[in-house]
Amino acid sequence: DDANKSGTKILTFKSTRAIPIQSYMESFHNHKDCGTESEPGCLSVKEGSLFAEVYNCDFEKSPKPSWAERAKKQLYRSDYVHAHYVHYATVTGGTMRTIEEAKKLNEGWSQHFRESREIDRFTDEIRQAVMLHTKTTVPEYTTDWKTRCKAGAKTAHGKDCRVGFPWPQNDAMSHSKATADGFGHNCFTNEKLANFWIPQLRDAIGKRNVRIEYLHNMNMI
Repeated sequence: DDANKSGTKILTFKSTRAIPIQSYMESFHNHKDCGTESEPGCLSVKEGSLFAEVYNCDFEKSPKPSWAERAKKQLYRSDYVHAHYVHYATVTGGTMRTIEEAKKLNEGWSQHFRESREIDRFTDEIRQAVMLHTKTTVPEYTTDWKTRCKAGAKTAHGKDCRVGFPWPQNDAMSHSKATADGFGHNCFTNEKLANFWIPQLRDAIGKRNVRIEYLHNMNMI
C-alpha cells in the first residue's frame, strides 16, 4: 500500500540463490552420482521441513551488493506492467505512452524510455522487504559435500559447496570459521524469518491440519 501510494508500480528485489542448511538434510544415495546405500554421497531435505527454513541460508548478507541486480525478481501492478519476461518488465504503461498522451499530462517524452526509480524501485532490504530465493537444490548437486564443504577446501569451478553452514550470530568475522565437524561456515540467515515468520507459518499449518481433520471426520470433504 505504501509503495502504491507513493506512485511505485514495480517493486524490485536483488537476488542471490540461497542454499539448504545441512541440519535440515539427511543422507541420500538414490542417484548415480550419490554413492551407495552403505556410503551415501549426497543430501536431501528431511520430510516435514519447510522451504523457508531449509533455505534460510544466503551467501550474501542484506543489503545485497549491486551485482545481485542481474538476477532481480519483481512484484508489479498488472494494470501497469503488460508483459514481463524472467527478470524484466518488458512492456509497461510508460513504454506504451504516446507523445500525445505525454503532452496532455504535461510530461516529457522520448523514444528512448527508461523507468524512473519512483516507478520501478528496489526495496530497502533492512527496513522494507527482502527476497529469499529458495530454488531447489536437488540431491545430486550436493555430491561429495563432505569434501567440498570442509573449511579451506579448494574446489574446481562449478564444484563449490552447495550445502549451508550458517555463520554463528550471522557474524562472518567470528573466530569460529568452521563447525565442530570441520565444515566451513558459508552463509547468513534471516533472523526475523527464523524467529518470527516461520513459527507463525508452522502455527498456521497446524491449525489448517486440525481443520482438515475435522472436516474429514464430518464427511464434508
